[in-house]
Amino acid sequence: MYFILYVSKATDQCSDAEIADILQASRTNNSANGVTGILVHKEPDFIQFLEGPEEVVMALYDKIKNDPRHGTIKTIDQGETKERIFPNWEMGFAGEGDLQPLQWKWDLDKLTLFSLADNMGDSMEVIRSFIGVRPLDKNAPGA
Repeated sequence: MYFILYVSKATDQCSDAEIADILQASRTNNSANGVTGILVHKEPDFIQFLEGPEEVVMALYDKIKNDPRHGTIKTIDQGETKERIFPNWEMGFAGEGDLQPLQWKWDLDKLTLFSLADNMGDSMEVIRSFIGVRPLDKNAPGA
């Protein structure tokens, strides 16, 4: 099992409708390819955690790096993992409204591209905060 955690900034081409399209395609493709994870969006930043077979995860990440809807992509961490964090989520999604109940765990201002990229511990805390939270596997922007 392999994982990658990265941050990026949404470009002007990335509206809520585009994010919903990304999620729909991701859920279908990830299910077929054994990939799970979560996409967190706090305008204009994304943090995404992907896990699955290494070759599939790396090919997906290469595709994301070439996607014009993502800019300033920065890898926070990647490597082998013993077990999945989100085994039942082909692609969970958390928007700003989903972050509010978790605010006591971290200052929302930390969810910015450079602060997360510079502090892997905070980044993984953000990702792990979604374990046990309401199911986000069917969530989308505005939902």
